[in-house]
Amino acid sequence: MINLTPPEIMMRLLRRTGTVLALLAELLACASALQAQLKSNVAAVNLNALLNSSLTVAAAPGLVNFALAPNGVASGSSTITITTSWVLPASAGNVTLYAFFNSAAVALANGAGNNIPSSKVRGSVNGGPFTPFTGSSPFAVGSSITVFKESVANTQGNNNRDDLLNLQIDTTGLGLPPGTYTGLLRIQAQAI
Repeated sequence: MINLTPPEIMMRLLRRTGTVLALLAELLACASALQAQLKSNVAAVNLNALLNSSLTVAAAPGLVNFALAPNGVASGSSTITITTSWVLPASAGNVTLYAFFNSAAVALANGAGNNIPSSKVRGSVNGGPFTPFTGSSPFAVGSSITVFKESVANTQGNNNRDDLLNLQIDTTGLGLPPGTYTGLLRIQAQAI
């Protein structure tokens, strides 16, 4: 048996601990080096994003009432707010919004053969002057007004706009009998 002094015991322990620590450090270095050398395959994901062209129109309210005068002008009960939205390529040129009736002869009718022609219905766009529905559009001949025409290039192809349309009916000279007269105003946009 070897008799060691306490400082010698301490030295031996430190050497053994140092050796063990050095071995552990070497093992860790090798393990991380081995891990760093291992790489997976590359997985690829193709991305495809599509933004479709669109052109939409909404109008509110859906009903405008008139208290017709026997021989005069009556204003509509509500202003129509028209919202037009589009996402279009610059090559689309212009967006034009039309308000129209299907027939110039019959904008409103009472069902008994009495009619109010489109020329007796007037529209005011955004506070402008009242004009009769006598223009032409791609949708109707002689019974339209143009609400707006705007270049797509000026809007970078994307836009959302509101327009106000007020209506009047002029019964002057029509000689209409009392009754309820109904009709349908159509509002449609075209990009061309």
